[in-house]
Amino acid sequence: MLHPKFMYVSHIPSSFPNVSKPYGPTEIDWNSELGYAHNLPLRYSPSKIPGVGESLGLSVSVDVQEDKYYCSSSNSIGFKFSIHSPNETPNIHESGVFVQPGKETNMRLRPEKTESDKTLRTMSRSLRKCLFHNERKLKFFSHYSQRNCEMECVAEMSWRYCGCLNFYMPKIYSNASVCSINQTKCEQAVRLGMYNSKTSCFDDCLPGCFEMDYDVDAFSTKLAHTGMIFANRNIAKLKRAYVVKNVAIVHMFFSGNTFRSNLQTEFFDISDFFSSVGGLMGLFLGFSFLSIAECIYYAVIHPCRAVRKYHLAMEKKKRRIYPLLERSKNKRLIFKNHYKKLLIIQNEAMLARKPFSGQLIKVPYSITYGFDVPVDDRIQLPYCE
Repeated sequence: MLHPKFMYVSHIPSSFPNVSKPYGPTEIDWNSELGYAHNLPLRYSPSKIPGVGESLGLSVSVDVQEDKYYCSSSNSIGFKFSIHSPNETPNIHESGVFVQPGKETNMRLRPEKTESDKTLRTMSRSLRKCLFHNERKLKFFSHYSQRNCEMECVAEMSWRYCGCLNFYMPKIYSNASVCSINQTKCEQAVRLGMYNSKTSCFDDCLPGCFEMDYDVDAFSTKLAHTGMIFANRNIAKLKRAYVVKNVAIVHMFFSGNTFRSNLQTEFFDISDFFSSVGGLMGLFLGFSFLSIAECIYYAVIHPCRAVRKYHLAMEKKKRRIYPLLERSKNKRLIFKNHYKKLLIIQNEAMLARKPFSGQLIKVPYSITYGFDVPVDDRIQLPYCE
């Protein structure tokens, strides 16, 4: 596990019996998202494994002391081992692996790491269903993980319904007291989830976007009565019958130098959507990027050009018609004035009683004066020999 100064928040005292000694390895911080720092000391903790296999693993000899059992949490005799991430506090009661005394047990470990793409930070928590290490602060633990959050949730419910905390629960409040034997039933009810409501705090304990888990394959066999050699001198001094009845040997090791991790990404993003739509349209309609350009041209550019061309044609037509109209108006005025003079001459001749030899005919403007006028607009003009 991490050192208390990295494991817990600043207001939690670090006076624990497992604090490293001054001459031990240098304590460093670690989490599954950032991993180790770049500049590591020569000796550090938590450290990397030296290798794989039983020979380079961790071997532990434990003494059950069966005759001294009192008030056990279970009905069995033995030990529980829990393999967990260094920045998590294990819940041995729920996830521990039993180790039977009088047997030698091999625990083969297989890491399982979950990673997430950085683009998931832009997604809502309700969609990605996970939390990054700096997205939520806990009351007791410095590092967020689903197990740490659930442990604080159980402690919160125990404090709410029982008014105390069990000895293994995180002390989320400084004035919290440890539950006594009389409060065991209440503590068990909390642990079994009998007080869970529809809106429990467990709903907020989402998995971490970066998490490290370990699958354990345990195999055991009986210890031999004779020919046993113990590196531990204290166990070597014990009687062999006592060792077979009370002592257990556990070997923990990794099965391989490498492991596979699971990467969480967006299942269907915008680029995937457009690529799928384009692929389907190209498959069923013969659609392509040139077709997109043609659609844009005929939907936007072509109508605009047609409207502009129509306006230019209308303006050109107006420029051609207006001068003709002006010319025709001027010529009409000249013709009317000339016609009035002819009428005056005719009237004067009639008054003088002179014979008027002539013939009135209907002559169109266009023939008489040689300019464009409406053909139907005709008048009677005198014809003089």
